[in-house]
Amino acid sequence: MKPKLNTFLRILTVVLALAAVAFAVLLKGKMDLAIKNTENLVTDPEVKAGKEYDARMTSLAAVRGLLDAKRKEIEEANLAKKDMSADIADKKTKIEGLTAANTTLEGERTELTRKRDELAAQLTDANSKKDGALAELTTVKEDLVRATEKAAAMFTKEQLAEIEAKATKAEEDFAAIRGKYAALHAWASRAAETPTPGGFLRDPFGTPAKEGDAPATAVAVAVEAATDAVLTNILALDAKSGIVAFSVGEANGIKEKAVFDVKLDGKKIGKVQISSVKGSLSYGQLQPDKDLDLGAIAKAASVSLVPSTKLASK
Repeated sequence: MKPKLNTFLRILTVVLALAAVAFAVLLKGKMDLAIKNTENLVTDPEVKAGKEYDARMTSLAAVRGLLDAKRKEIEEANLAKKDMSADIADKKTKIEGLTAANTTLEGERTELTRKRDELAAQLTDANSKKDGALAELTTVKEDLVRATEKAAAMFTKEQLAEIEAKATKAEEDFAAIRGKYAALHAWASRAAETPTPGGFLRDPFGTPAKEGDAPATAVAVAVEAATDAVLTNILALDAKSGIVAFSVGEANGIKEKAVFDVKLDGKKIGKVQISSVKGSLSYGQLQPDKDLDLGAIAKAASVSLVPSTKLASK
């Protein structure tokens, strides 16, 4: 071999060896850097990369899929967040509406409470007047009894007539007060929407029906009837017992035990039998009837009493 060619080959071998060493050093550095930069993948619970270079590089292939899955989860979470934000805004609007409605209801409740207290005060005053009238009537009756006992021997016919007139006047005053009380009670019942506003009875001198009392036995009896229809105001109605008070009485031809069809605008809404009659006041008992409409009777301001010729249940 020629000396020059031999020298060239030796030089080339040395250069290649140095290049190989340099490449190995560079490759080792890059591998170390890759191992260092991917250390966190070893402890990641989802990747679980190996500690060695080859195992680490193999694990990196699964990272792309994990990243894509995470991106998808993040996108779905963002969409859910938008939906939740819209739902929260809608609920906030509803809450604001409910708060406004609650404020309105509180105001209405305060006003109703004020009206209830006002009605209770008026009923208390009416009850006080009723007690006073009852006491006055009792006194007048006692005086009348004493005067009657002495009348035969001590008074003339004119004096007896005068005493009787006073007693009659006291009875009429009592009936008028009782009628005003019934009218006030009916007004208060409609305003408070309860048959016993403030706990006051409709008829201050009547005895209310007790729960559990057996209904009265139906007995057919003949009754009297007026000859003409009578227009009257309903002063009071006890829906539980069926007792109703009218603003007409003896002066209008109403008689005890008379039976009437109760009509509103020409439509029959019940049947009533008169049980008690005063000068301008009468009380009746509503009868079982297919046309009975307690709601219509309670709401009606005035009705017509049309004579009925049928028998009544007593």
